[in-house]
This record gives sequence, C-alpha cells and structure tokens, in this order.
Amino acid sequence: MENIKVWWRGLVLREQQMVAACAVVLTVGFVYWGIWTPMDNAEMDAKRSLAAQEKTLNYVKQIANRIEGLKQAKGAGKFSGSLSAVVNQTAAHFGLEITRMQPQGNKIQVWMADVPFDTLLDYVSDLVQTKGLSLDSIDLTAGDTPGYVSVRRIQFSL
Repeated sequence: MENIKVWWRGLVLREQQMVAACAVVLTVGFVYWGIWTPMDNAEMDAKRSLAAQEKTLNYVKQIANRIEGLKQAKGAGKFSGSLSAVVNQTAAHFGLEITRMQPQGNKIQVWMADVPFDTLLDYVSDLVQTKGLSLDSIDLTAGDTPGYVSVRRIQFSL
C-alpha cells in the first residue's frame, strides 16, 4: 500500500486526474458489465422461463380437464352387463378363443393361445373404445406362426 502512495505522489496533478477518471470509468464499466448486465439477463431469462412454464401449466390443465371429461363420459354409461359376458361375446365376435378368464370384482384377466396380432388389437380396441373398459395391462409373447401372439395376460377394468 505504501508503494501505491509513493507512486501517486510522484504523479503530476494532471496525471492524477487522468488516473482517477480512468478508475471511475473502470469502476462504472465493472459495475455495468460485471454486475448489472448479468443480473438483468438472468431476470429476462427467468421471465421467459416463467412464461414457458405458465404456458405448459395451462396446456396440462386443459388436457387434465379433457381427461376428466372423458372419464365422466365413460362413467356415464358405455358399459352395461356382466364383465365376463362382454369380454366373451366380444372375443367370439372377433373369432378369438379365450383359454382362461379370471374375474376379480370390477377387473378381469384374460389368457389366449396363438391369436392373430391384428385381430387381438381390434378386440382390445373394441373393448376399450366401444364397450368402455380400461386396459390395465397386457403381456404378450411371440407365437409360433409369424403374425401370431400368445396372450399371457390381459387385464381390463371398469
């Protein structure tokens, strides 16, 4: 610190004024580009992020409302009758043979031997979209014939 004082006293008044002006300019520059600008950029980024998150939240709320509406419409009465009977009748309609069926309250599990995959998809789609059941899980294995699968288990619920 003593060296700086000696150096400062060695300067002419005009040089001291120039060094002081440079120090002020450097200090203002440091504050502006080193502190103010990064904080301002961070604030703008946070505002953009908030706007994007609000947009996502609104989208999720809309989808949730649509899902809730579909659940209520589904619960309003697409399905009627015995769960076992509907699953059996629909399988017969598609020419599928159920090898085992296990009802469990408002759920049912179904097993089938080698069945055409496309027909199985149509069967499941009909039960879900037309009859109003929910597909909880499905477990398939490749059949011996190309295009055929064995149904280890399909679980539907009301």
